[in-house]
Amino acid sequence: MRPRVLELLRRHDFRRLYFALSISELGDSFHYIALMWLALLKGGPLGVIAVRLADSIPALVFGLHGGVAADRWNRRHLMIAADLARGAILIPVAIAGLSNRLPIWGLVVAAFLLETATSYFAPAYNALVPSLVDRENVQEANSLIGSTTSALSIGGWAAAAGLLAIVPISTFFALNSVSFFLSAVFISRIGFRDSTIISPNAERPRVREVLAALRPTPSLAAAVIVIGLGVTISAGTWIAGVPELVRDVLHRDAGGFSIVMVGYAIGSVSAGAFLAQYPVANKARASMLAWMLYLPAYGVFVFSTSLLPVVGGACLAGMGQSAALILVTSASQEQIADDLLGRVMGVISLVYRGGHATGLILVSPLFAVFAPRAIFAGAAFAIPILGIAGTILASLTEKRRAVASAAST
Repeated sequence: MRPRVLELLRRHDFRRLYFALSISELGDSFHYIALMWLALLKGGPLGVIAVRLADSIPALVFGLHGGVAADRWNRRHLMIAADLARGAILIPVAIAGLSNRLPIWGLVVAAFLLETATSYFAPAYNALVPSLVDRENVQEANSLIGSTTSALSIGGWAAAAGLLAIVPISTFFALNSVSFFLSAVFISRIGFRDSTIISPNAERPRVREVLAALRPTPSLAAAVIVIGLGVTISAGTWIAGVPELVRDVLHRDAGGFSIVMVGYAIGSVSAGAFLAQYPVANKARASMLAWMLYLPAYGVFVFSTSLLPVVGGACLAGMGQSAALILVTSASQEQIADDLLGRVMGVISLVYRGGHATGLILVSPLFAVFAPRAIFAGAAFAIPILGIAGTILASLTEKRRAVASAAST
């Protein structure tokens, strides 16, 4: 019998993890506004691109090692260390910003270091969740955390608009620093003691063992590949294309872009709330099919001439991507053995967070050549096709294995 979602919060350790992530996500919402706005002021559009790349590339560089670390060291301690590092990184950034001595290269370095620490936090966190809520409850736990953090992002963006009237924008870096330290305090109070620490004389965990772990689960392996490719296309089109669509096609300013972002966040909240109440049997396959929501989402971007339908399309996009991530994460937490789970979560962190970097590098430059509507039209078909193709290939692989198994017996 599955516990009701809110009953998960009665578990002391999960509640502490939930509060830790909620607090740091609220701080991140303030931080994001300060980071992007100062990058634009100090470096223009190229400054924003530089900061976004610095905020994404570490996932490609350190994502796999973060997963190995999550299988080798105590996951709770790894999360605490990552939070303390992120909090410490932001202290000089806040001081330099408040004294008007924060250069664009300082923002780039800070973004790179913060994402590096996150590359170690994320796999450890995702690998720890099943131990706190049991494997049969991971979808509800991930959905609850996902919908809460998305809602807090909306609240943080709204609160930031009001706070800017009374405090300097660099204050937001200080607030985020405090949020990381508070998160570390909550995580330190988690009573569960994992047994992830490996003897110094034992053989170190290897990334290639992830392939062996995913081989028996074709749907999960396909879902991991699809989420990497899907995020590459969706992030590349969103980061470069949506601001241009809002400005040049809809003739709106930054306020219009903010409203579109809120629509995306509402979609993320809705996906989390739905999945928290309705368990999915084949999570990996559903993760791939969730990308089909980009067909109507980006279809609206292609044909709309007003802001409101675009906000609705953004909501569908947020639902699709959030559902895909929640489901592939939950599928991994259910199916992968604990001693390999950190590395699998490291791979997912790599393809998901690193997809933003590859999207910026490979897809975003297309907007310098083609009209936004044309690129969104192509992406509206390409992203769902990835999900459908992944589902078909996984089903064919599973059928071939079933036939081969039956023949051998």
